[in-house]
Amino acid sequence: MQAIPTRPYVQGSAAGLALETTEEQLTDGAGLAPFRALWDRLGLGAHLNEVLGWVRGRYRPALHIEQWLTMLHYGGTHMDHLPLLETRGVRALFGWKKVVDPTTFGRFVREGGEGAAKEVDKVLRRVVRARWDATGGVPRSVMLLFDSTVVLRYGVKQAGAEVGYNPRKRGRPSHHPHLAFLDTGDCLGARWRPGKANCAEGLEEWAEDLVTWLRDQGVKQILVRLDKGYFKVAVIEKLKSLGVSFVMKMQESNTLQRYKGPFSASVEDPRLEVSEGERWGVRMLCVRQMEAAPKGELALGRVVIKDQATILTNIPSIDPITAWRMYNQGAQVEHRIEEMGQLGAGRTAVDDLGGNGLLWGLAALAYEMQHFVRTAALDRTTELRQVKTLRALVIRTPGKLVRHARKLSLKLMQGDPVTALLQRALERIAQLRMTPLTT
Repeated sequence: MQAIPTRPYVQGSAAGLALETTEEQLTDGAGLAPFRALWDRLGLGAHLNEVLGWVRGRYRPALHIEQWLTMLHYGGTHMDHLPLLETRGVRALFGWKKVVDPTTFGRFVREGGEGAAKEVDKVLRRVVRARWDATGGVPRSVMLLFDSTVVLRYGVKQAGAEVGYNPRKRGRPSHHPHLAFLDTGDCLGARWRPGKANCAEGLEEWAEDLVTWLRDQGVKQILVRLDKGYFKVAVIEKLKSLGVSFVMKMQESNTLQRYKGPFSASVEDPRLEVSEGERWGVRMLCVRQMEAAPKGELALGRVVIKDQATILTNIPSIDPITAWRMYNQGAQVEHRIEEMGQLGAGRTAVDDLGGNGLLWGLAALAYEMQHFVRTAALDRTTELRQVKTLRALVIRTPGKLVRHARKLSLKLMQGDPVTALLQRALERIAQLRMTPLTT
């Protein structure tokens, strides 16, 4: 079939383009091969089947989870996108006999619920530890970043869709999940919450759990970073009892201004004024930016041109500007949450509280596997690539699946830089020394 006629006006070949069909099995997901290799190398399938053996269903739990994670990596976001795995060679690439039906997967999510979410959370942390072992060992010090996000919901069929804090569309129902990351880029988990949940709800118990786990792994110094949504006296007391350092942004209420010390010009930056005070047994460090009145206006001295920021911390020797910059460095958590959105986190919800928690846990696991592949398997040039970039440039690599003598081969284009990238990634994963996942 002559699909496109000749092009005599172009520089190069003017030949037309014919359209033909083939019985060969082609795929545009060759870049998923490192994820299959990592899944097998970590032994995630066997482990999940063991710990989730109580979940009833036609298919094994590991099959549901592996196919859902693959769909998120490939670019799908909803249960109705699962049939995409039947096409374009993805099913053959992973060796699945059949892809689960969206309705069947929905039953698995509801059946697994909160219990399955807890097991997935444990698996997530083991993947984090495996990534550390593959990239130089347990870090000596980490910054633990907590943040929350609002997921807008239309309708009330999704369990927990309640009217609460919603900065984009006030009065609309939403979900308000809670997430934890490290400055190393690792995700330590996600906690699903209904829309009317307070920003700090559940933080105290979760922070204790994560701090205990980090110390068990051998992390010596832990710095917790919290924005002003977590500003509560109970949270401050909890962090002090855990013995961790923290930087927390304080809400600028009028009643708390009297606890600040006098402002003075900063030696480091004359445009800044700083003050130091104390409240609740922690230091209250404030930074505000000042500027002289514009030329031609009344000489009223210096005026504040930016809202002041007050940081609460228990670090004894830190100065206000260093504490302020340290807090701002933790803003990378916003980029991590954006990457979770690129993996479809929150795009799907069901009419079951535990099921929604499981879906967020699976999204966190998908993110951590992406982070593992880009930092421990691919080249250094991909370490800072976001999910959408990796999907476009690596995961969606074209290839051909050839079966010969009962052996399946994935053929890539010779000379393509991505081909060499994937070959090196598979070699690195095969050489990783992994601690077996045991119950």
